[in-house]
Amino acid sequence: MGAWHGWRNEIGIKSQKGYYKNRLKRRRIMKYILLISHATLAKGVYEAAQMIYGGLSHVDYICLEQGMGIEDFKKKLGEKIDAICTFEEIIVLADLMGGSPYNTSVSLLVEKELSDKVKIISGLNLPLLLITLFEQEKFEDEPLEKIIQTARDGINLFKIEADDEEEL
Repeated sequence: MGAWHGWRNEIGIKSQKGYYKNRLKRRRIMKYILLISHATLAKGVYEAAQMIYGGLSHVDYICLEQGMGIEDFKKKLGEKIDAICTFEEIIVLADLMGGSPYNTSVSLLVEKELSDKVKIISGLNLPLLLITLFEQEKFEDEPLEKIIQTARDGINLFKIEADDEEEL
């Protein structure tokens, strides 16, 4: 039996008549990822992730754009939260802890009594979103700490050191 068939058997797939699809649905946590930011940062991160990862049907973004009042942002965010509150888990990735988008999301999520199913992470960047997309388990504190650390590790300084004796 080939590697492909071995993988299918490992997760308990016996036929291709719907069992495979149903089995994966039961194992996968239904989560929604919401990106929020000042200006268009969240949109840019979303579009870059879409280019790398592919379809992002369970991800969306809301931006507090120039000239948009905080009440308009709050209304837009509230409508989005109402639309996604049926997901088992909601991950909010915000650009800046303590910023208006972050504070607005915290207050709305508490107001809507969703704090038990929501995790809010600040420091939105592309590695953070990609790592979050690839994580299939429920987000408990330990996996979240690993995700945050991996996103931090993606920030590096590259130095070109001149070496007169060797050619590159």
